Amino acid sequence: MDVDKVLKKKFSYLFCRKKMSLFLGKHYIGDIFVRKAEYLEVAELNNLIILFPQVEPSVISPTNPLGCWDWWGYNSKEFATKLGPQMNGVKKMIDTVRMLNKAISASV
Repeated sequence: MDVDKVLKKKFSYLFCRKKMSLFLGKHYIGDIFVRKAEYLEVAELNNLIILFPQVEPSVISPTNPLGCWDWWGYNSKEFATKLGPQMNGVKKMIDTVRMLNKAISASV
């Protein structure tokens, strides 16, 4: 599997308020989105890895009671750049998947 090629395209971000009944984050919908959106079936059929990054709700600073992905800067003024905390977290996820893939490939 070409992990670098796959990771450039296969993300599913759960934004809150996009559709209130579905996209309110893990604490509101559990794993329903992950199970029902059919991404997992497509990934299995195509030997893909999909990340489902989510955000914890918070009522204290930074205030984000619905667990929204930071699209307005509540978490950092760098929210829309790779320097933002959430984007940095996603980058770490990608790096971990790449590292695991290299280790598995080397052991085969």
